[in-house]
Amino acid sequence: MTILGRALGIITASLYLITILNFFVKWINRSCVMKLPKESAFRGNYQSVMKFLVKNHRFFAFGAVAAMTAHAVLQILFQWVSITGIIAVALALIAALLGWIMFRGKKRNPALLWAHRSAVVALTAAVLIHAISKR
Repeated sequence: MTILGRALGIITASLYLITILNFFVKWINRSCVMKLPKESAFRGNYQSVMKFLVKNHRFFAFGAVAAMTAHAVLQILFQWVSITGIIAVALALIAALLGWIMFRGKKRNPALLWAHRSAVVALTAAVLIHAISKR
């Protein structure tokens, strides 16, 4: 069970990293890539990758939350309860709920986006603390 728990943790972290790339690829695109000529091969390739990541952001996030939940359940049932892990799961569920509300909403609410991003920053800190301390 230890190997499965560790594997689920690694899968969760990988999916989470792919999920938060959404913010960074958009930021890099706005600040650097859009300044390149439209005929640039790098710009075309970058925007293709960006389009894939942005389009599938919610699926990567759903996979990360599902893997995190499976990891938490497995750890609680067979290993030990980690307070930092429980906090990380709670923050992931909050971030996912805020993302789902924004996805379902007709209008983009800047306050919801701010809350979603804040939850993700808090989740990142919680995941790092959990990975370092494992308590």
